[in-house]
Amino acid sequence: MSLSQNIKRLRLEKNMTQEQLASSLGISAQAVSKWETSETYPDGSLLVPLAQELEVSLDELFDNTSVSMSDISKRIMRLINKVSESERLHVARDIGWQIERGLFNCRMTIEEKYSPDEIKNQHNASYILNDYGFTFISNGKEPFFSVFPEPDDGFGNFLDDIEELQKIFSVLSSPDTVRALIYLYRHNENYVFESAVLARKCDIEDDAIDKVMQDLLSLKIVWEKEIAFNGENRVLYYSRPNHKLIALFIIARELGYKGAYSLQGHHRTKPFLK
Repeated sequence: MSLSQNIKRLRLEKNMTQEQLASSLGISAQAVSKWETSETYPDGSLLVPLAQELEVSLDELFDNTSVSMSDISKRIMRLINKVSESERLHVARDIGWQIERGLFNCRMTIEEKYSPDEIKNQHNASYILNDYGFTFISNGKEPFFSVFPEPDDGFGNFLDDIEELQKIFSVLSSPDTVRALIYLYRHNENYVFESAVLARKCDIEDDAIDKVMQDLLSLKIVWEKEIAFNGENRVLYYSRPNHKLIALFIIARELGYKGAYSLQGHHRTKPFLK
């Protein structure tokens, strides 16, 4: 499209009148009308303010489709820096959702127009799976976005330490240990406690608490320190909740997910493990 066509299209998409756009730029409505009919063109000093009012980049205003990683990187950082700290991770996830749409668009053309409410209205998970890896994005109660490009030697490299993986899942199969984890994750980091107190709070039998403490130590959720108190040596534990375990729990919930998917691209033809 031409510059004049883009100005009119973008103005209408924002439900702005020529008078409203003109007022925001400090010019006359007649000037905007002439832009949209190609009688005249915006002065160079008005191009950036015009793009800002229409909430697009100069590239989109001029229908320039060329992009580069360097340009995208700068724009993403500027975008995130513009919002408050409390909103930055939400913006980052929104960017992730646009990546998912872009990947899906390579297979099936979808609407490119950005809708700020789209990610809020999506309640189903999405994934794209092919011979080069996969994505996984949840739009449900536990929002996340993950990208797993396949390594050259395949996904089987994680099996190099299969015993350690089995150990982690064995530990998490213990109801006592899981109750202790939940209790500790409800406290701030470096929460100090004794094992007997944890046993009482989590309803763990005396003969089982030592195994629970070993489980927590193996997961590196706690660390222990022996101190002298009133002439006696006592062992204290300091909690260190690990965000990676939260991520594991979130993904684990999705394993049994049987609902619909908002975007689904399933084009993998080879096995996961070489």
